[in-house]
Amino acid sequence: MHCPTKPHLGAAKKVLRYIVGTVDFGIWYSKVADFSLIGYSDSDWAGSIDNRKSTSGNVFNLGSRAISWSSKKQDVVALSSSKAEYVAVTSAACQAIWLQRLLIDIFYRQKDATKIFCDNKATIAMTKNPSFHSRTKHIDIRYHFIRDLTAKGDRVKVLRPKRQRVVALALPDMQLQGTISSSLANFSFLSMLNLKNNSFHGGIPYGLDHLPRLRVIDVSIPTNLFQHRRVQVISLAFNKLGGEMWKGPWYVPELRVLNMGNNSLTDIIPPSVKLQFVWEQNQWQHSKRHRYLSQLAFLVLYDNQLTGSIPTSLFNISSLFVVSLVFNSLYGSRLLGEGNIVSNLKELQVLSISFNNITGEIPRNIGCLSKLEEFYIGDNPIKGTIPASLANISILQYVSCKRNCLEGPIPPELGKLSNLRQLGFGHNYNLIGQIPDVIFNVSSLERIAVNFNNLSGTLPGTTGLHLPNLKELILGVNQIEGEFPLFITNVSKLEILDLSDNFFTGTIPTTLGNLRELRGLFLHSNQLTNEPREHELQFFNSLADCRMLQYLEVGSNPLNGVLPNSIGNLSSTTEVVRLADAHISGFIPANTGNISGLIILDFQNNNLMGNIPAEIRKLKQLQGLFLQYNKFQGHIPEAVCHLSNLVKLFLQVNELYGQIPECIGNLSMLQDLYLGSNKFPSKIPLSLWKMSGLLYVDVSRNSIEGEVPPDIGELKAILELYLSSNNLSGVIPSRLGELLSLQYLDLSNNSFSCQIPLSFANLISLEFLYLSLNTLSGTIPKSLEKLSYLKSINVSLNVLDGEIPSGGVFANSTLQSFLGNKDVCGMHILEVPSCPITKSGQQSKSNKFVLKIVIPVLTSFMILLLVSIWIMKRKKIAKSKDVGKVPEINTYPLISYHEIQRATSNFDGSNLIGVGSSGLCTKQHYLVELWWP
Repeated sequence: MHCPTKPHLGAAKKVLRYIVGTVDFGIWYSKVADFSLIGYSDSDWAGSIDNRKSTSGNVFNLGSRAISWSSKKQDVVALSSSKAEYVAVTSAACQAIWLQRLLIDIFYRQKDATKIFCDNKATIAMTKNPSFHSRTKHIDIRYHFIRDLTAKGDRVKVLRPKRQRVVALALPDMQLQGTISSSLANFSFLSMLNLKNNSFHGGIPYGLDHLPRLRVIDVSIPTNLFQHRRVQVISLAFNKLGGEMWKGPWYVPELRVLNMGNNSLTDIIPPSVKLQFVWEQNQWQHSKRHRYLSQLAFLVLYDNQLTGSIPTSLFNISSLFVVSLVFNSLYGSRLLGEGNIVSNLKELQVLSISFNNITGEIPRNIGCLSKLEEFYIGDNPIKGTIPASLANISILQYVSCKRNCLEGPIPPELGKLSNLRQLGFGHNYNLIGQIPDVIFNVSSLERIAVNFNNLSGTLPGTTGLHLPNLKELILGVNQIEGEFPLFITNVSKLEILDLSDNFFTGTIPTTLGNLRELRGLFLHSNQLTNEPREHELQFFNSLADCRMLQYLEVGSNPLNGVLPNSIGNLSSTTEVVRLADAHISGFIPANTGNISGLIILDFQNNNLMGNIPAEIRKLKQLQGLFLQYNKFQGHIPEAVCHLSNLVKLFLQVNELYGQIPECIGNLSMLQDLYLGSNKFPSKIPLSLWKMSGLLYVDVSRNSIEGEVPPDIGELKAILELYLSSNNLSGVIPSRLGELLSLQYLDLSNNSFSCQIPLSFANLISLEFLYLSLNTLSGTIPKSLEKLSYLKSINVSLNVLDGEIPSGGVFANSTLQSFLGNKDVCGMHILEVPSCPITKSGQQSKSNKFVLKIVIPVLTSFMILLLVSIWIMKRKKIAKSKDVGKVPEINTYPLISYHEIQRATSNFDGSNLIGVGSSGLCTKQHYLVELWWP
């Protein structure tokens, strides 16, 4: 420093200020298990502006903290970063040797070599290469000292540090200041950044938007942010900001954008925003200098948890362009008052208040908002009719009034909106009349959605219609009639066509293939038919050209035809095919398995017959197979077991027979299994009872035999179980009581015997229990009274006895629930004999008699009996002493099981001398008379 200047003096003062401010700072050395010397080396290549020399840096830790550090400019000019790192690591090695000697002097010798970490691969390679090649021979020989140390390996080892991936950085409540460093963008694996409750100013660095894994940015709002005179944009959207909004005072006279959407803000919108905060609230209308939000153009608070009403004074900010309050819990009717948004917000372009609880009506004079382009008020209980004055807003592009309570007709004046792109009045349920023909002449329209209303009439013909941009035509669930509108097949950009649940007639056109962009075709629940005098469903041939098709629903129409082979030509993008209740006959074409992307296949309630094609094994993505209410025959193909994603399998009410495949138990995703009303004669496969994910099982009305195994207790998630009208027998497994989620249990019309399991009292979710038409015996468990959700029980036509419980579901039961059980009793059930009741006086007298007379007499008798036995034994012992010779005892040979079997003619019934049974529910025991010669 032979020629210091003012910048050098400033740098020196900065160092001194740092020292003065950190005199109380220190390094805390804590006790650690690994007390070893470790070094870190790095360099700043060509960092010096004056001579482009590099800077070496190193730091050494002993145990938990640093004990030595150095930062020094290198003596030579390095030609590459690897050369600079090489010089730096050599300097660090020299420092390591010196520190090792120092530790020896204080009686600490490190066993292993000192590790020095360097983040340059080329440098590490040079330290291990003993030869001098062209890349290193120009480096001063003294810097090759590191090679000698590395070759020996007992003093120093140069290693590359393991790269740490920072996935979460949480520094809340640290009193940090300044700006958020842009170097955070270097953490490419960062997914969560939490810097809340600090004092940062400025914005969030732009580099953070390039972090592909970043999902959560949690930064608190500085309280002084809303008192910044110069701030123009406050944008903190898509964070996790919580709590209430800053309630003031607000002093941001130049603020134009307030965007705090998609956070978790609560409570009301503070008055300081609504009233533009004035020092004297009664004078804010008379003094512009008190309007501290007079420049606000964008107010965006969507997707928070804001509540309360929106005062009309919010709309005195005449500069507002955009108001977005979607997805909150705001309420009240003042927002849509005719003197609010209409009178003051002449510049308003976007009004979005959907998904709140705002009431009132759409202002009749809303047409005065001449600059309004987007109008979203859906999902609010807004009533009234659609004002015709909307047609006065010539630049209006988007109208969304879905899920409101609007009524009346759609004004034909809306046909004047030449810039209209989306028109949505769906789910109002009370719109009536015909859709104005002029709506279908607005060439800019991209979406028409008026579904779920009470609209009627017909759609216009093809004359004069021009909808070149229409992508979605959604008219479902109305009362529109007439023939299928042929003009639709010329709307080349159409993606969604929904005419379902109306009264359309005529044939489904065979020109639907013109709609090359079609993704969803919903024509179900009409009166549409197939081409006359055609046996196959011809429209499938044209749908093969719709290569974007995903949803095809044409069921509940009198199609009266058979499925063509061209169904297999549907696009691999097709996910749903529904042709239920469509009067279809014949067979399922084998090439249906070619629709590889199919998720739902629904042919229920038709006249299909034959076998279920084995080619369905190709439908690897299939989740729902609905073939119930047809005339399918044969076995369930094992191809079903290859549908590993199958969730719902409905095959009930067919003519299927044979074994239920054991491999069905391999369908781990299966939740609904309906096989009822078929002709299955065999046992239910054991694998089915171990499918813990099943929710609904129906195998009723078959001819299934055998006992229900205890494994049924593995159906932990089961909600409904139907086993009625089969030939099941044996004892009802007590493990049924482990199915705590079970709501519906039907075991009626079988041959179950023994008692109703006491474990049924554990079925806390049970609502319906049907056990009629069995041979159950014993009493009805009184513990069933505790099942609070049980609504209905039927145990009729069994051999039950005893008293019917009087609490719970039994209190409201009728005679029909207990018919056919001759020995049951209970006064609360009409026409059931009452149970015998003993008088309390007689009962008390009998108890006294037993205690005073019967018990003492029995006790005395037992004592006399024991004494007599003892005396008799003593006499026998005395006589045995006088006997001189023991008489000979006759012995008989043992008889084997096979000899008994031969003697009884293989246990023939003619050898029986009696039949008996035990009190338990077991098989009868036979007495056999055997004779030996």
